[in-house]
Amino acid sequence: MRLIDSDGERALDQVQLYLSPDEARWLVAELGKLIVDPEAAEHFHLISEDGGGELSCSVVTPGKLAAGRYTSGERRAFGGWKPRG
Repeated sequence: MRLIDSDGERALDQVQLYLSPDEARWLVAELGKLIVDPEAAEHFHLISEDGGGELSCSVVTPGKLAAGRYTSGERRAFGGWKPRG
């Protein structure tokens, strides 16, 4: 797992995520969709019920990294990370 700032330039060490029950259900459902085809160039954004926060999620695979599917800033934030399947 890599957590990066909203500019996609810097890796973060830690975040705290507080979700309502509806937001948690939506997050789980959307993650389930991504894992069906991890190589697809899909991602999603979870926007808080009050619009005060946003979470962007993508499943990163070695193939997607090799294909250059992420911005140069995101790849720098990933560093030497090699996701396992």
